[in-house]
Amino acid sequence: MKIGVLTGSGSKEASELVASIEHMSGRPCPVFEFSDPAQVTVEMDQECVIWNGCRLDEFEKLVVIGFDYQDPLIPRAVASADWSVWQVDYVVDQQHYSFVSSVLRDLERRGVFMVNTWDALKYCFSKARLLSVLQGNQFLVPQWLCSNDMSSVQNFCAEEKNVVWRPNTGRAAWQLFLEKQRLYCVEPSKPPVLIAAHPGNQLQRAFVFGGELLLALHCAAPHVADFEYMEEVWCCDSSAVAGELVAAVASIGATWAQVLYTENDGRPCIYDIDVDPKYGWLPLEFRRYLNQRLAQQLLGLPASVVEPLSSNARAERDSLFVRRMLVTLHELEASKYRS
Repeated sequence: MKIGVLTGSGSKEASELVASIEHMSGRPCPVFEFSDPAQVTVEMDQECVIWNGCRLDEFEKLVVIGFDYQDPLIPRAVASADWSVWQVDYVVDQQHYSFVSSVLRDLERRGVFMVNTWDALKYCFSKARLLSVLQGNQFLVPQWLCSNDMSSVQNFCAEEKNVVWRPNTGRAAWQLFLEKQRLYCVEPSKPPVLIAAHPGNQLQRAFVFGGELLLALHCAAPHVADFEYMEEVWCCDSSAVAGELVAAVASIGATWAQVLYTENDGRPCIYDIDVDPKYGWLPLEFRRYLNQRLAQQLLGLPASVVEPLSSNARAERDSLFVRRMLVTLHELEASKYRS
């Protein structure tokens, strides 16, 4: 089976997945980078798609990692822009990534199995749209609001005990929505923020590929107080909600995704589905297992070729910074305002 990877430069997920595929298959897994336009030559005609001299349309499967979809809408200011500056760098980059987007769609049309498809990658952009689609498909999502109107946001916060927030577009983490965030983030001159009710249940992560739940994890602060300890990760039993998580991923046309959810009365309440998962932060034991399962699924091998992960597996998240360093920085900053 001919498998390749399309990725941006320096992707930890891509390099480790390629290593797992090559180890299991015994064959090279080509990598095609799209992040540097100056290093990419592309040909596309009625018969083939050639990327740096290699025919992409001859691959059976292509894994897309790190392609951040954005709606290519033109701001109103562009209507009066001086088009003599058409070749400035950011416009050239926009043209390049738009063409990459066209290539992804055309490869799917030519019969290449894309992980994930261009239509699925669109759900990396507007998260309000994602929640709306999931709700329309009868999946459980939290009460949510996307707004930059202060009165609407205040009313929502008054009705819900705990509220979390994140930017509506792109990659971000859900965070507590306190008064400080509300006063700073919510106003008509700023993009709407996405807020949601949170019942206090622990957030869990599930990694799904090809209609199967590969791994489900708890992520929480450690039980020790020492500053050097990082966030802990351990396996959780998601058998009761696995079917609905898999169905939610399939409902948006994705093959491979990470689902962020809480369990409410035996059902998953979904806060996000990331169709281009960033899992390089996972501790090595979990990351290795996940890459092996991905490679196994892509190669069409039985799950038995991968050594099972211990149900008692527990590890700390890797990090370049330790809490003591962060505490020191906060104390230095706070000292500036002390009398």
